[in-house]
Amino acid sequence: MTISKDQAQEKLERVFQDVFDDDSLRIGEDMTRENFPTWDSLGHIRLVSALEETFGVSFSIEEIEGMTSVGRILERILAKA
Repeated sequence: MTISKDQAQEKLERVFQDVFDDDSLRIGEDMTRENFPTWDSLGHIRLVSALEETFGVSFSIEEIEGMTSVGRILERILAKA
């Protein structure tokens, strides 16, 4: 299955909204764990789990540790989709 960057970002935003329980949340590629306080270690685990389920992919420990921004998450998803 091929997914465009726009489609991936749209789905990614919905995942963020679900995981962080905020339907008004808007994401950008420059959004990082550092500038989004709710994105703590537990939030990261929940986020990765939701991403794997939503996109039908799995991530290695190294990939998960490197997912420190929306931009990096988007890159990983597009590489696997």
